[in-house]
Amino acid sequence: MTEFYPSDFKSIGELSFCGISSAVVAIGVFDGVHRGHQRLLTELLTMAGTLSADPVVMTFFPHPRQLLTRNPPPLLLPPSEKIRLLYRFGAKAVVTVGFTREFAGLSPTEFLRRCLFSGPVAVRGICVGRKWRFGAHAGGDARFLERKAAESGFHFSAVDELCTERGTVISSTAIRTAISKGNLREAEEMLGRHYSLFGTVEKGYRVASDRLGAPTANLKVKDGVLPLFGVYAAFAHWNGMRFPAAVNIGTAPTFRKQYGNIVPRIEIHILEGFGADLYGDSLELELVDFIRPERVFPGPEELKKQISRDVAKISAILREGS
Repeated sequence: MTEFYPSDFKSIGELSFCGISSAVVAIGVFDGVHRGHQRLLTELLTMAGTLSADPVVMTFFPHPRQLLTRNPPPLLLPPSEKIRLLYRFGAKAVVTVGFTREFAGLSPTEFLRRCLFSGPVAVRGICVGRKWRFGAHAGGDARFLERKAAESGFHFSAVDELCTERGTVISSTAIRTAISKGNLREAEEMLGRHYSLFGTVEKGYRVASDRLGAPTANLKVKDGVLPLFGVYAAFAHWNGMRFPAAVNIGTAPTFRKQYGNIVPRIEIHILEGFGADLYGDSLELELVDFIRPERVFPGPEELKKQISRDVAKISAILREGS
């Protein structure tokens, strides 16, 4: 099979420029790249090995529901991180198809012809989740692909859903629900890793630094699900390094009289004397455990004492888990 470095592909046909002549393709949105997706990727690698073809993932941007529904869900991952994880789990190439209303109107047959079987790369197999639907009015499904595979001679595999030990079907929706309720361990079980937020560090009110003795970096995120407001144990990833951190997510209610209603924000206090200037830098925040809900304190001194207790507890949790 061909070896090459990850790149940005918009169609299966473009893979020929990297020397790929035959491929098997896993198709889906893959938001979160959770354990259900990982099962599909394992099947992709098995089929690719059997057929001596390259394992390729086809995904879509924007998320179809962002275009087709009035209240689209927040993405679990920014597109760049999703692509990175797909390569990490074995894809030799990731093709990101632009999702438009015109594209959504393609019939299932036209989808296959245009996206998979009209270029120089021979698609020898297709893998999808058993409940995946595609094409106009969601007219394409696993049974449709089974018929087309028999007619056209390509291999096809529909992968069953995966459940947690408690019987919850692993899905991006279930993960969003768990995170929004602060159930990080449930989300971790479904993701196969801690949940992370990705964003850029911006300037804040400097309250934590000037009045609480706990300077923070304020993270502005574009994609991701904010968990229940409160305090969390976390790791901050910056410049290829990983730092233990205490995190508050919420609206700083103790300072509402001074600053008015504050929009929800993510304040990261990196432990162990970190002193670098992070403003404007990209950062990954790996959420490890929920410590306590956000609450109003009588004043800054009481909050400062609670922060000291929080930091001690978080330090112990992160030392134990590292």
